[in-house]
Amino acid sequence: MQLSLSAAELKNYVARQTEFFFPDGYHMAGTDVDAAFRTALDRLEVCLDSICQPGYHNERGECVFSHLHADQYAQFLYYFGNTLWLQSGNRVLCDKLLQLNRVLHNIFISYKCGLPDHFFLGHPFGTILGNASYHDFLVVMQGVTVNTERDEQNNPAPVLGKGLFLGAHAKIIGNKSIGDRVSLGVDSFVYQREVPDDSVVINDGHDSCIIRPRKKPQCKAQEYFNLPI
Repeated sequence: MQLSLSAAELKNYVARQTEFFFPDGYHMAGTDVDAAFRTALDRLEVCLDSICQPGYHNERGECVFSHLHADQYAQFLYYFGNTLWLQSGNRVLCDKLLQLNRVLHNIFISYKCGLPDHFFLGHPFGTILGNASYHDFLVVMQGVTVNTERDEQNNPAPVLGKGLFLGAHAKIIGNKSIGDRVSLGVDSFVYQREVPDDSVVINDGHDSCIIRPRKKPQCKAQEYFNLPI
């Protein structure tokens, strides 16, 4: 992966940002931080290499990462915080990385949230992703809300299927599952309602939604990835 900064420069860049915005004297340092940083870059490379959008590959076909590309940097901060949480449970630094994503990009993705190996953020300003069960090839645009709750048996929910496209200001509320290759259109709203595989959800103009079978041969999310969904 081609980096806009060397790995050492990038790590120092993130550390300086966290210390500038949150100057509590708790520095981003330690063997757990070093290990999580390396793993986060590996995870990021796998993700970015699967994306077929402008700015994600150079002329040689190598995936590229720029610390000044807001969508890519938001993905990296998520991976860094999530990896650190999984490897060492360093809550203070994980909280700082989460808050840094909020400050810079106005996006809330908990480091406890299990986003998949391949996902795409498209200018996700104002997006909130709750702790649902996410699957591969997730596409998230601006202003998306996934607000989840546990079901009657206290199981974490909902399960969001593979190839889910969440258009601008789409909302999923509750604990009902969403199927594979589902697309939620602009301003669509799913409240406590299951959505079957290969569906398109649109806003009916009255704070509700219409669910229809997909007519096109491929789902909307496929447009963003070079791997088959």
